[in-house]
Amino acid sequence: MFKDLNKKKSIYETNIIIGYIITGLAFVFYLPLGSVLGVGAFFVIAIPFLGGAVFASKNHKKIKELSNDFKAIYVNEAIQKTFEDSRYQHDYGFSEDEVVESRLFKVRDRYKSEDFIEGQFEGVAFKCCDVEQKEVRGSGKNRRVVTTFQGRFYEFDFPKKFKHDLVLLQPSIFQNVPGLKKVKTESIHFNSELHIFAENDHEAFYLLTPHFMEKLIYFDQKYIDKISFSFKDNKLYIAHDSRVDYFDLKAFKHVDEHIFEQYQEELKDIQELIKILKLDDHLFR
Repeated sequence: MFKDLNKKKSIYETNIIIGYIITGLAFVFYLPLGSVLGVGAFFVIAIPFLGGAVFASKNHKKIKELSNDFKAIYVNEAIQKTFEDSRYQHDYGFSEDEVVESRLFKVRDRYKSEDFIEGQFEGVAFKCCDVEQKEVRGSGKNRRVVTTFQGRFYEFDFPKKFKHDLVLLQPSIFQNVPGLKKVKTESIHFNSELHIFAENDHEAFYLLTPHFMEKLIYFDQKYIDKISFSFKDNKLYIAHDSRVDYFDLKAFKHVDEHIFEQYQEELKDIQELIKILKLDDHLFR
């Protein structure tokens, strides 16, 4: 399995390198040709410059297609072994409206979501997927595309229906949430690690007991200040900005049996979130 997979992948990777070399050489020769041919140098160089880039891009897409075929079989098998009666779709995810509704995201210029998983663990229903958001900043020569989020987005059924929204964000994320006010607990440490935005102080402090805050801080430390939480209606939403595309095969990275260990690590994260936060507990009902 891995031998044939890596062989195909290696062909595409070689083509990517060839494409980049062609584009690079075209760029290098543009200046000397420009001094001889003037404006005509642009037309001479444009074909190999753009052609090399297109060739490399097409082979990147072929690796993505190879990855999707692999995921459709083997990621699905790994998920079924861990979560019975679960559902996996490599080419499906949450809409941007859905993730923005959680209050953990803002609308950005570019959005992508894939690798959707839906299932249950210890009686708790969950959904999760990869989410990527990008924003176009600057203009003209200074225009650039910046990744604002890349990671996993989780939705868990929570054993309580909240009357008011509560959002816990990293200090590095946007500093206000429309319709919510910033509040603080008596824990200076917790306030420094996660900023609290709430509609209702009383309900926020009812949930954020010292014991529950310890659990939230555990995940904050585990994910190195890259995790945020939202309590809305009867749902708990979690966004982990890992900057990792979890299930995809990567270009120029050899594929072997260790990839299944990576899959299991992601699935264990789901189990741990449910167990440690005790989402099946009736305490919050």
